[in-house]
Amino acid sequence: MKGRISAWWAEPLRWLLVLLSLAGVATMTACSEQSSTEPAPDPDPDPGPDPDPDPDPDPDPDPDPDPGPEPGPDPDPDPDPEPDCPPLPSGELPIVPCKVGFGIETPAGSGRNLNTPKTTVHRVTSLKATGAGTLKACLDATGPRVCVFETSGTIDLTELGMISIDNDYLTVAGQTAPSPGIMIRGASVRIEASDVLIQHIAIRTGDAIQGRTPGDRDGIYAIGKRDDPTRQPINVVFDHISVSWGLDETFTVKDTARNVTILDSIVSEGLWYNMHPKGGHSKGLMISAENMLVQGNLIAHHDDRAPLETTPSAITVNNVTYNTRQVGMRLAPLSNNSAHDGKTRTTTVAGNVRLKGPSSDSNRDSATVVLSENRSGSKIYIEDNLCDGWDNTDWPCVRVDTSNGASFRVSEPPLWIDGLQVMPASQTLDYVLANAGARPGDRDEVDARIIADVANRTGTIINCVGPGTILYPVANVSSSGSRSVSGGIPDCDSSKTAYVGRTVEIFEGTGAGQMREVASQSCSGNTVTLNVTTDWDTRPGSDAQFRIHIPCDINAGGWPEMAINKRPLTLPDNPNEVSSSGYTNLELWLHSMARSVE
Repeated sequence: MKGRISAWWAEPLRWLLVLLSLAGVATMTACSEQSSTEPAPDPDPDPGPDPDPDPDPDPDPDPDPDPGPEPGPDPDPDPDPEPDCPPLPSGELPIVPCKVGFGIETPAGSGRNLNTPKTTVHRVTSLKATGAGTLKACLDATGPRVCVFETSGTIDLTELGMISIDNDYLTVAGQTAPSPGIMIRGASVRIEASDVLIQHIAIRTGDAIQGRTPGDRDGIYAIGKRDDPTRQPINVVFDHISVSWGLDETFTVKDTARNVTILDSIVSEGLWYNMHPKGGHSKGLMISAENMLVQGNLIAHHDDRAPLETTPSAITVNNVTYNTRQVGMRLAPLSNNSAHDGKTRTTTVAGNVRLKGPSSDSNRDSATVVLSENRSGSKIYIEDNLCDGWDNTDWPCVRVDTSNGASFRVSEPPLWIDGLQVMPASQTLDYVLANAGARPGDRDEVDARIIADVANRTGTIINCVGPGTILYPVANVSSSGSRSVSGGIPDCDSSKTAYVGRTVEIFEGTGAGQMREVASQSCSGNTVTLNVTTDWDTRPGSDAQFRIHIPCDINAGGWPEMAINKRPLTLPDNPNEVSSSGYTNLELWLHSMARSVE
């Protein structure tokens, strides 16, 4: 009897359990489908940037505080939903989502400047300097255009020395390259065009003998010409780039430019005692354009200029300066630049960090800002910065070098951008270490080393890219004395002593094989005369040549090996179609790829 009762209710119970299980599966499937089509509840009740200055914003616009880097961008991603950010106060779209800045409303290469948006996508498939499928072919094209990369690796432009951007409406989308990304080697990048966005690439100029004259070999110039309005760059945005190994400045934005923003980038290792005619140089970032925002950047391992500002209107916030030999940021007087005659300075500096390092001169203070302005009517706001323990109770982290400089201090920022968010200085270092550089989620060996140097307070200012000896300059002997030799060189600076203490070698012709230490030097035009410490055994003849030895024992370890990985890209359907976000489908695709390397 007992067994019959068990048999009677067991079968209905089994079916009931099956039905309940199916109901649970259906419920979970329905929830899963809903979450794939509707945005998840935002864990932050107020993630968007406040249009008013916010001293303590969330530095990451992504609602996920720790998304983790992907190993490389998906070549064919579905555009992710744009971060929930309010529009700019002007109603226009920022070319970099959720960012504000001077010139940030540029359409760049999107084609949105046209009544019917349309752009041309140039696929970079070749790492050659010139020719079809190269970066140069994209830069040289006209009209709205976007450079995307179907290869990673090094684009060696040493033979060109410089590559110019002369035509407006350009986007260089380095985030589209497979890991480890794109590095431009051996050339300066000069920008004379307007409405330009450059993202997610590394520019490393270096010290090859061939190339631009060392005294004028920057990493990046946004420069233009004063006498030609068509060659004055306006609305230029640099986002997540890495610039290294300049011989003059590493990064320059001149007074002929206007409305320029530099975001989340690394400016590092200007080469010090190398081929520059002034000798030790190693300068970081120099800016003199009107209306500049410099935010979230790392400026590391330079002698000076981190940055040097000679601009009437700039905002410099949430940057880290590390291991400058002299000082951190310099506010040079506007009187140094005739382009700013009659203008007064409005400057906002907040939330920055200056850290001394192994190369920092112990006899110099560690002020974040050295103020040298003397222009009457200037308004300067410098507050909430960190300066590695240096103290000035009258104006924290500021060293005033003019008699009237302190009178320019104001209690509120005289220059601001609606929607700009500035973190407290106490949060800046962590943010910059996590977010600066070409591909912070997929850093190459150079950027990884620089970031580690800052985190560990290691590293040094370097002289050269790699080890060995650079033989430069080389000149024909035009005349000589018992302790001198003269000859023409590409650039000679009589105000400096670039060659004093170095070795000059006579080679070829009469007197070849002799080496002497240079005791002093002088210039007459581009003819240099080197006076040596001891008499020549054989006086160099006019058939001989001489060259200077530049030792490279302090170096960066050589050029990085950038793997060449190929990957075809599939553009989104209807790339020029404007989505409900206001961006084109192509822009949404680029944004998604950018997030995957950030």
